[in-house]
Amino acid sequence: MNLMNPFQIESPYEEIETARRGRMVIALCNAGILFSIPLIVVMTIVMLPQFTPAMLLVYGLCIGIIPINYLAKRIALAGKPDFGSYILIVYFLFLLAINSVVMAGISPMLVPGYILLLVVTGMILPPSRGYIVVVLASSMYLAVTLIRTHVTPPVIVPQPAIEWLLAFLGVVTFIFVVFINQLTTRDLRKALDSATYDLVEMNKKLELASERKSQFTARTSHELRTPLSAIMVFSDLALRDAYGPLNEKLRNALEHVSNSARHLKTVINDILDLSKIEAGGLEIFDEPFELTDLVHTVESACLQIAEEKDLSSSIWVSPKMPEQLSGDIDRLAQILLNLTGNAIKFTEEGEVEVRIEPQGTSKWRMIVRDTGPGIPEDQFATIFKAYRQLDRTASPSKVKGTGLGLAIASNLVQMMGGDIGVESELGVGTTFTVTLPLRLPETSDEEGAKVLA
Repeated sequence: MNLMNPFQIESPYEEIETARRGRMVIALCNAGILFSIPLIVVMTIVMLPQFTPAMLLVYGLCIGIIPINYLAKRIALAGKPDFGSYILIVYFLFLLAINSVVMAGISPMLVPGYILLLVVTGMILPPSRGYIVVVLASSMYLAVTLIRTHVTPPVIVPQPAIEWLLAFLGVVTFIFVVFINQLTTRDLRKALDSATYDLVEMNKKLELASERKSQFTARTSHELRTPLSAIMVFSDLALRDAYGPLNEKLRNALEHVSNSARHLKTVINDILDLSKIEAGGLEIFDEPFELTDLVHTVESACLQIAEEKDLSSSIWVSPKMPEQLSGDIDRLAQILLNLTGNAIKFTEEGEVEVRIEPQGTSKWRMIVRDTGPGIPEDQFATIFKAYRQLDRTASPSKVKGTGLGLAIASNLVQMMGGDIGVESELGVGTTFTVTLPLRLPETSDEEGAKVLA
């Protein structure tokens, strides 16, 4: 990296930029050949009264525009646009300088000619190369000024002819500037249209690939449920001695099979839910439910696991919370179970606390706090992404997971019109806060659930 200029970096689109400069060099060479024809005609008319060696030099330089442009064009077509640009620019630098020294009255065109040449340089060369051309142009301008101060131009053209020549060169310059502007605009629009088309096509392919991936995941998950359910059912029957008494080793093995099958079912359900969310096929229902039912669901599923790990656990509900709410209790339980389950899983000692309380008059929140290892602040956004897990190098926790629980919880919260946040300190603990709109049951006789999303 260049320490002198932190903004000078290598573009990842260097090939595209090189191709663009190549197109500009070819177009400018074609234009140079076209504009040189009337210039040669005018110079021929100016030269008619005299044929001195100096005038022949000027005339030869003007005719040389055609082969120089052709040469630069061929070099650009060969894949070396920068080299062709240097040949073109250097030739015109010397052409303007020599003609200003040789012909009297042409020097007023030197400064605008060099400025136009610098503008063209910015179009056909990398930005950093412009300094080289600036140095060359400045040196030649000073040299021409110094020579004109001590040397009389050898070619003296009558004043009316010089005025007509300057007028012609001015008109040609104006037309050339307009041409360059249109050329640049047309090329940029073409590049933009091409990039936009490629982006649209790529988005279509990505959407199609994402849809097929979601369909494949959903179908595969459904297909996995049938044999998995059979494993769970027959394992439970065997553990209940439905097929006869079991010895201790066989019972331990079957308990391991049953626990693993339940864990696998949870993973499959998470994958299926995430696929539905990505495909836009997951519905959030709005129906009355008892807040105590939500609390009992979490208690029965999580607090027993906390006791097995000798963790202190509690669920506190604010007395200001209404007894009945309106929403999707199954999805709310899924959010709270994911957060509480993670808190218990990652906490080795201390406590896990769940709080449910109102926030103002229009919102309520579920807070899950633990005394686990904590989460680095630079990974707060990462943990809510699907299949992304906490960087183990930044946290002492060695617990592994699928990386789906928080992603599903975050998506469900957003679909319910709420938000989820996290606060954490390494070695102290983590607090997740889910804030949701406070919706009370409608007092109406309408039956059924109302789909929100």
